[in-house]
Amino acid sequence: MSIPDIIGLLLLLYGLTCLYISLAKPAAIWRLGKIQGFVQLIGEKGTTALIFGLGVGTVIAGTYLLWL
Repeated sequence: MSIPDIIGLLLLLYGLTCLYISLAKPAAIWRLGKIQGFVQLIGEKGTTALIFGLGVGTVIAGTYLLWL
């Protein structure tokens, strides 16, 4: 397994975690200070969209690295 494969898998896992957090909004994670800071700055929908977009981007990047 090469370095790009490992990075691709890590990005894929991180992206799926971000997608889960943005869609399910688990209370233990959603109440963290940094996420609540984003909620105060850009609102609930904006924070959800930001985390969802980050998840989609990292899933795409991880998939790309795995297909190299």
